[in-house]
Amino acid sequence: MVSRQLLEPVDHRLLAELQANAEITNAALAEKVGLSPSSCLRRVQRLKEDGIILRTVALVDGEKVGQGLRAMVEVMLDHHGGPQRKDFVARVRQEPAVLSAWAVTGEPDVVLILSLRDMKDYQRLCERLFTNDANVIRFRSHFVMDSYKDETALPTAG
Repeated sequence: MVSRQLLEPVDHRLLAELQANAEITNAALAEKVGLSPSSCLRRVQRLKEDGIILRTVALVDGEKVGQGLRAMVEVMLDHHGGPQRKDFVARVRQEPAVLSAWAVTGEPDVVLILSLRDMKDYQRLCERLFTNDANVIRFRSHFVMDSYKDETALPTAG
């Protein structure tokens, strides 16, 4: 993997443009960053091969597809290593409602970001992930009432 310091300024510009619009044509992208189309294509391919560009996705409006309830859940575990944690992590990875799952420092051991249809959907998820898991000491949920900023693009200034 290439470290951030090895990226050239043009690579940072490419990343910024692609994060803003991944559907841009190679010719338009090349023009925006000041490269020839062939050079631009090679650089983008290298960014993919080096694992800097992980994947290309479409961002979907959760409200419009019936997934309007967003929540953050802090989970405290009894056993922080071994098979109990691995079992919990495996279930979290398989759960479609979990958008992100992070091991964190501080009081919670894990923070989850959820996208759900409604409270009944949330209750069923709680049964699957938390209530029936002896390794989960407790969990605390925060429901999103309003979104002030929800970005996926990373800063790319080199």
